[in-house]
Amino acid sequence: MKHDQQKDISVIIPAFNAAASLGDLVRSLLSEQAVNMEVIVVDDGSTDETWAVLSAITDERLITLRQENQGVYAARNAALAVHSGEWVVFLDADDQIAGDFLQKRVRTAREAQADVVIFNGWHVSSTGERRHPVHRKQPYGQMFTGHEWIRRCVNQKEWPHYLWLQIVRSAYIRENNLRFQQGKSHKDILWTVQLATGNGRFYFADRKDYFYISNPASITHRQDYYDIRATSYIDLIAEILVLSAQPQHHTVRRSLVRHALVESRHFLGLYRRKVDNPQALKTQFRQRISLYQLLPGVSGLSDVFFFLKLVRKIYLPARRQRAHAPK
Repeated sequence: MKHDQQKDISVIIPAFNAAASLGDLVRSLLSEQAVNMEVIVVDDGSTDETWAVLSAITDERLITLRQENQGVYAARNAALAVHSGEWVVFLDADDQIAGDFLQKRVRTAREAQADVVIFNGWHVSSTGERRHPVHRKQPYGQMFTGHEWIRRCVNQKEWPHYLWLQIVRSAYIRENNLRFQQGKSHKDILWTVQLATGNGRFYFADRKDYFYISNPASITHRQDYYDIRATSYIDLIAEILVLSAQPQHHTVRRSLVRHALVESRHFLGLYRRKVDNPQALKTQFRQRISLYQLLPGVSGLSDVFFFLKLVRKIYLPARRQRAHAPK
């Protein structure tokens, strides 16, 4: 193939201290010969042998970038800035893929004439046991607009935000000026919401081509990370509410606010049980998000009870202990 030909697909992989798994994933991708690809790996300030693993792979289809540690989202943005494929796939450095992963994804996307295809995958234990599919309620074999998908996901209570489920047309990313918001956590959710509010053509394939390996030692489960996650939820909820208020999204405004309420449940779960600095998080939530913004998302008795709980825990002043006069 000629080098000046547009690549079929760009695979974007952020990597931080991923020496143990990254080489196998990259070699698996590069073993596919039927697809004109580029694999862009961004070493995000690793302190292990990640860069040495990448340097040992001699293949002109592999593009390596190196930056000081800025986080996974900044790493993905760095790759998006230089990619040249017709399609984009985002992978994680420590997961596994099915055979002919790229070829079958590109073929499905082209045959569907979609802007975005959502695939499926398996949740896999650390011992390799397949536990359950990543999702079960998507409209397999059907084409939806992004706005139709938002409404369906909210109604079905299943919105798969995982980046590695997606293959996205590069032109759609450019048309909607999509980039990852800087931050520590949950920006993949915001990316998917923005992807959908672009209202392109979304196709759904129940091909389980990705293996998401559960990692109990993940940073997201560390005690010192819970406050970061809670803060990221506040950012996410505020951004979804901003999107919901934009005139071009008026047909999905209520669905977006309902989803913001779902994310508020996740925030409150962390706030009540796991964070170290609840008072600061409570203040931040109240400053960024008003009850009046969330109220249109209340739908059904469960939401009513949750909304009242949110009011009591976050918006009402803390009860003071009554001082008893000495007898």
